Amino acid sequence: MKDRNVIAWAIISMVGFVVLNFLMSRPFVDSTNVQMTMSEFWRTTLIALVLYVIPIVLAALDWRPSFYLMGLVIALYTLSPISVLFNMWMDSGASVMIKLLMSAYSLALIVGNAYWLVLALRLRQRQQKIADRKRFAAKK
Repeated sequence: MKDRNVIAWAIISMVGFVVLNFLMSRPFVDSTNVQMTMSEFWRTTLIALVLYVIPIVLAALDWRPSFYLMGLVIALYTLSPISVLFNMWMDSGASVMIKLLMSAYSLALIVGNAYWLVLALRLRQRQQKIADRKRFAAKK
């Protein structure tokens, strides 16, 4: 899975989550359900970094199953911006401008993760075509 675009968008997804996590730990969010301390922020950030970095490194080393592992991690961390959307509009006492900005950022992160999926599926399709050509060429 040595495709730079797929790896680059995985890194963008990771950074996007860390930024979103940091923003949700700030007091301007004004949510009763989200009262994150800095120690909780660092703990969740560390877990996210480990979960993202492992498949990214494996992908850079061209280990094929890393595609699936990275997909699982990105799918898992796509739930976070969805949760932010619900928290901002259902529970937050923040101003409408903060709600709109946080929602826009969350939607951008969801779109970025969806774009990663498109790139990964294209890469998988390309790899499958190469494998099929090799397999069927050998049978002739």
